[in-house]
Amino acid sequence: MKSNYILCSIAALLPFAAFANLPHAFSYGGMAFSNPMSAENVVSETSSRKTVVHEWSSPDGKLLLRSTETVYKNFPVREYLPELACVGDAPTDIIDNFRSIYILRDTDNASVRALRGTVCSERDFEPVTVAFGGKAQGAVNAYSFVATEGRSSAQWMPWLGMDFPDGDGVEVAVGWSGAWRADCSLDKGTFAFSAGMVKTHFRLLPGETVRQPSVLVFTRRGGVSPLAMQTAIHRFMLDEKCPRDAQGRLIRPILPITAGGGNKTPAMMHRIIDWSVANKMPFDCFWVDAGWNGPAHMPDLISNCGNMWYRFVGDWRFNPTVHPDGNLAKVADAAHAVGMRMLLWVEPERCVSDPPPPVFVEHRDWLLPAKDEKIRNKRQLNVNLGNPAAREWVTETVSRLISENKLDIYRQDFNMNTLPLWQENDAPDRQGITEAKYIAGLYAFWDTLRTRFPHLVVENCASGGRRLDFEAVSRSHSYCRTDYAIGHRNGPLQVLDVQNVTLNALAYQPFQGSETTPALFFDDYGFFSSVCAGSVFTPSDWNAGIVKNDFTPEQTAWFKKVFTAADRLRPFFEGDFYPLTDLRAANSQGERAWCAYQMHRPDLDAGFVICFRRLDAPSHVFTASLGGIAPSVRYNVETYDGPTVQMDGRALASFSAELKSPRSFRLSFYSRAK
Repeated sequence: MKSNYILCSIAALLPFAAFANLPHAFSYGGMAFSNPMSAENVVSETSSRKTVVHEWSSPDGKLLLRSTETVYKNFPVREYLPELACVGDAPTDIIDNFRSIYILRDTDNASVRALRGTVCSERDFEPVTVAFGGKAQGAVNAYSFVATEGRSSAQWMPWLGMDFPDGDGVEVAVGWSGAWRADCSLDKGTFAFSAGMVKTHFRLLPGETVRQPSVLVFTRRGGVSPLAMQTAIHRFMLDEKCPRDAQGRLIRPILPITAGGGNKTPAMMHRIIDWSVANKMPFDCFWVDAGWNGPAHMPDLISNCGNMWYRFVGDWRFNPTVHPDGNLAKVADAAHAVGMRMLLWVEPERCVSDPPPPVFVEHRDWLLPAKDEKIRNKRQLNVNLGNPAAREWVTETVSRLISENKLDIYRQDFNMNTLPLWQENDAPDRQGITEAKYIAGLYAFWDTLRTRFPHLVVENCASGGRRLDFEAVSRSHSYCRTDYAIGHRNGPLQVLDVQNVTLNALAYQPFQGSETTPALFFDDYGFFSSVCAGSVFTPSDWNAGIVKNDFTPEQTAWFKKVFTAADRLRPFFEGDFYPLTDLRAANSQGERAWCAYQMHRPDLDAGFVICFRRLDAPSHVFTASLGGIAPSVRYNVETYDGPTVQMDGRALASFSAELKSPRSFRLSFYSRAK
C-alpha cells in the first residue's frame, strides 16, 4: 500500500535536507548533505523482516554515513539506525544538526500527540495534543519537544503521533536512552517533523564512529484511529522488541516481594521469604533493593532502604555491618529453593564523591565532569560509559555481583541528570560526542550482560520510568514506571495516576509495573488500579510489616487474595492490549471519567477486562466493544468477587458493566468454554 508520507525530499524550509530514500538530514561543512549515490547491501531477510544497510560518502571522502534499515513485513513499520564514521586520515568537517528522522507533509493543518514523561508527579504520562494551523484553539506554527535530562522519558515519552485532516497519520519513536528533541512546524502548507539528539555540532576523528538515535516509523491509514493504533504498537513491541531468552521466548513479567538492601539483614530477608511460603503467596521473585553497599555503617532498620542508601553509591562492596558474608548467596539459595528468582539493585552509572570510593580515587578520569572545578553536586558524578576502561570496570563489577549473588534479575537504577555533565565535557567542535559515546557504551554494557548471562532479566528503573525509549525497552523490563507510586504519599492522586499510566503507556512498554502502595489495607479499588504486568509488594511499606510488625491474619488473607488475582492477570499482558476509554479524557476529566482496558490472548482465546468508575463519574453504566472476541463462541465469564456465567461471544463483545457505587471497579476474566 503506497504511503502518503514523504520520507525523503529536499526541504527549503529547514537548514538541512533529507536524501536518497531514507529520512535522515544534516549539514556537513555548512552545506546540506545530499548525495544520491549510495551503496546498498541486503544483510538478512526472513519471513518477518528485511534488513538493508545503506552507505553514503561525503564529497571530500572523509565521512561515511551508514544507515541500517529494517522493514517489518507484518507491521506498517520501518526502523532506521544511522551511524557516522570518519574514514579518512584526517578529521571530518563539521557535522551539524543531525536528524535521524525528517518528514514533510503537504497540509494546511495537523496535530501532534505526545505523552509527558515522569517527574514523580500526578501528571506523569499525561497526554498532550499540539495543534498546527487550522482553526483549533491554541494552534501554533512551531513546537519543540525537548528532553532537558540525559534520560529519555523524563520530560516526554519518546513516542509522538501525527494526525492529518484526511485521517492518515504517522507514529514516530525515538530510540535513544539519552537526551533527544523533536521539532514540528507548519509553514506555507507544509508540515515538517524532525527528531534527533538535542545538540550535534561535531567533527569526527580518524577511525572514529558514533551512532545516532534510531527511529521507528509507523504509518497509519485513514481507517485506523489513533486509539486502535495503540493495539498495533503494543503487538509490535511484544513481537519485535521485548527481551527474549536464549531460546527466543519472551521473558515474562515478574511478581516480586521486596526488601530494602541497606536495613534488612539476611535473617530479616529469610523471614520475608518464609512468610511468603508459609502463607502460600504467589510471588516468584525476591527483590533486594538499595542500600546494601558501602563501608561499615548501621542504617535505620525501619524505612524501606534505610536512611543512608544514597551516600555510598559507587562503592559496590557489601556493608559488613549488615551483610557480614560479603554477598547474598545464601539468601539467593533460599529464594531459589522455593521457586523464586533473585533480584539485586545496583546503580553503576553514578558515584558519590564525598569521599569517593577507592577505585575512583585511582581513576578520576573515569568520572564526569572531567574537571574538578566543574563539580556542582558532590553526589552527582557520572561514571563515563563512553570511556572503554570505565565501561569495562562497570561490566566486570556487575558481572561479579551477578555471579556471586546468583542473580536472575539485575536491577539498574540511575538517579541523576547527566546532560549538563555530557555537554560540559564537549569541546566547541565536538558537541554531542560525549553523549553519543556514552549511550553506545550503555547499550554495549547491557548487551554484554545478556550475552554472558543468557537467563538474565535487566530491570530498568532510572528514578522510576525515566528510560523508556524503545532501545531500552528492547533490553529491559521496568517495574518502577513512576516513583509517584511509591509509598502512601497521596492516595487519591496516586490511584488516578497509576490508572492513567497503564492506559497511556502500556502500548509502548508492555512489561511494566509499579508498587501497589497507592492502595491502603483492604482497598481493592486502589490495589487493582496499581496492577500491571508486574505488581511490586514491599512489606515494610505497609506499616513496617514483617520487619517490625506482624501482619494480622485479616491483612495476610487480603494480600493473598489480591496478589493471587494479580498473578492470574500476568499472562494476559503477553496478549493484545485494547484501551477501552479515551486516553486524553481519562486524564483531563480526572475523577469524572471512567478508565478501562482489555488484555486478550488470541492463542488462548481468553483474557480480562477491567473498568474503574471513578469517584465523580456521573454515569453508573459503562459500555465498550471488546477486541478479539469470536462472535459464535461461548465463553465462561468470571467476575472478581462475583459470579461466573456463560455468554456467547456476540454478547460478551458488547461489554457492559453497571457499577452503582462511585470509586468501584469491575474485573472480568473470560475464556472459551470447553
